[in-house]
Amino acid sequence: MLGIWSCLWLAPYAWAQSQSTDIRPKANRILGEALLEEFLNTTHNGAYNFTDDGQPQRFYTETHHDDGRVTYREDGVDYDGVWIISKERLCFVYADEEMNGGCFRVYKIGNCFYYYSDLITEFDDELDRDYWTARSVKDGETPNCEPGLS
Repeated sequence: MLGIWSCLWLAPYAWAQSQSTDIRPKANRILGEALLEEFLNTTHNGAYNFTDDGQPQRFYTETHHDDGRVTYREDGVDYDGVWIISKERLCFVYADEEMNGGCFRVYKIGNCFYYYSDLITEFDDELDRDYWTARSVKDGETPNCEPGLS
């Protein structure tokens, strides 16, 4: 199944959208109740560790349960934790020490979600740095991000 997902995920990104592309000027930040609505009882398929030409290197699936639990799956391994919304950010805490959690500012273009770690200071205008740390779409959807953001 990961192979199918990889093909679906890569095809729309042939025009390359690397993590050094600041998508914020063309995106909508997801805040408040909308943040809860986008993640409650959903599964997101995502990727991170993008190359300079915009090709993802790692893939994951993350299910956000209505009781606050989250199940993160990567390379056939499941990690259990909790998800919450705090200060307009989507936050994760995992029981397994190998799994990093953290909080993210979430932006959306089309049906694609972009995650900016709150560990990286947000600047209005800065060049030559990695901006977002991961990108996802809801399970069953084909990515529909605006092309030409590079």
